[in-house]
Amino acid sequence: MESGFTIERELPAEGRIEASGGVNWKSFGEHIELRVEGATVHVRSSCKVSTTVFDFGRNRQNVDAVFKALESSLARMPPDRSGSVEATPSSPADIALGSADASPEVFVSYAWGGESEALVDRLERVFAARGIAVVRDKHALGYKADIHAFMQRLGRGRCVIAVIGDKYLRSPHCMFELMQVAARGDFQDRVFPVLLDDAKIQRAAERVRYVQHWEAQIRELDEALKTVSAADLKGFREEIDLYTEIRRTIAELTAILRNMNTLSTQMHSETDFVALVDAVSARLTARS
Repeated sequence: MESGFTIERELPAEGRIEASGGVNWKSFGEHIELRVEGATVHVRSSCKVSTTVFDFGRNRQNVDAVFKALESSLARMPPDRSGSVEATPSSPADIALGSADASPEVFVSYAWGGESEALVDRLERVFAARGIAVVRDKHALGYKADIHAFMQRLGRGRCVIAVIGDKYLRSPHCMFELMQVAARGDFQDRVFPVLLDDAKIQRAAERVRYVQHWEAQIRELDEALKTVSAADLKGFREEIDLYTEIRRTIAELTAILRNMNTLSTQMHSETDFVALVDAVSARLTARS
């Protein structure tokens, strides 16, 4: 295969090709599927190991590589045979754990109340002065709106400002949003963290306390579930699964955040967040 993948199965009757990507430092390999519907080519790339959270943009790279190979092949065809073929990426769900669905919106992920919310109020004003609208749950979500769908939309955002404090790292909703961003690749490019002083992640011993917190949450819910019948526990099981996934990923996420020069809240405040606004503006105007 021109894009460098190994073809596993060719199914011309179904208009489908199945291929695979090799193991590398970014992942344990990927499944790639090409599907033709009329004049449209759909491409899907997903990690072979279903529990993979970080693919470091590998799936998006696979999709882009396939399209480049298709474009190259079409360019070499005689004009009377090239016809009209529309090669389009599949939906974000089909791309699975690849890069985000590029959105010009600037989202903010934060814990409600206290210093975190006051800071987000200020950020809204600062960005508005530069002509950039910040999308936050309290304004974007109407009565009875789907909160889970909004968090997934936030995870696909091109720019996500994450105001991270101790409360954030102990919140299932906040951590779900952060995992959504990470799961769709390009995490370090798309997330713009603002670390509050009470986010204790600089030392390993401090980060371990957050792992301990989520292990305690898992134990508490697990013990409570043992006191009731196992029948009809949908909703409870999903919650314990979420806690388990947070516990599994929080060490890596906080290590990545710790390694980023996020500046202190005091430095941001004294400069009216100019470094943050400039970084987000550059990301918004850059071509993918």
